Amino acid sequence: MPSAKSIPDKTLPIPSSDGATPAPIETPRLTLRLTTEVDAAAIHQYRSRADVTRFLSHGPLSVDETRERTSRSIGLAAASTSEWFMYPWTMVDRETGQLVGDARVWNASEASPDGCLLPGSIGSDQALLGYVLDPAHHGRGLGREAAGALVNWLFTERRVNSILAAVYEPNLPSRRLLESLGFVQDLYVPASSDRHGKNMASLRMRLDRPSS
Repeated sequence: MPSAKSIPDKTLPIPSSDGATPAPIETPRLTLRLTTEVDAAAIHQYRSRADVTRFLSHGPLSVDETRERTSRSIGLAAASTSEWFMYPWTMVDRETGQLVGDARVWNASEASPDGCLLPGSIGSDQALLGYVLDPAHHGRGLGREAAGALVNWLFTERRVNSILAAVYEPNLPSRRLLESLGFVQDLYVPASSDRHGKNMASLRMRLDRPSS
């Protein structure tokens, strides 16, 4: 069973106040906080780019699509509970205050008409992780720092037993990032089964809770 590799002790979550709504996470260089409506404009700067969205589940977004996606994510976060959740995170450079990327952790599907989150395709003791960094901030190790912080948060705050992350096979930087955190491949999805129209094979990477 794979275990998490060493992550700096400073990369620790601030305990949540109510067990459901996450408090910000501080790392040596970043603050990770829940996304707000005002983040949409900065997020659009990179999620509107073809080179950035090449390996994402969507194509380049319009301004309205980014705003709608952000609003929907915020609503899903508000509907999250201690068992089923879907949280969008914004990565902010602590020194400059600049938004450098965003991420998501979830185990639920979309909300039902009455506003409750529906169980997803994985168990409540598991979680999915996704992330994207503005290319202007590549090469600094910020993606690994943010992903490592969310891994710690999921294991310590949400007490999940395993974390899953999907990555397209040609996306070597993201695969190496996940491997550096201890993730290993546990599923191969051929291009013919791609549900997002990218026509690329993908890997599901998995990290299990470290044994005590």
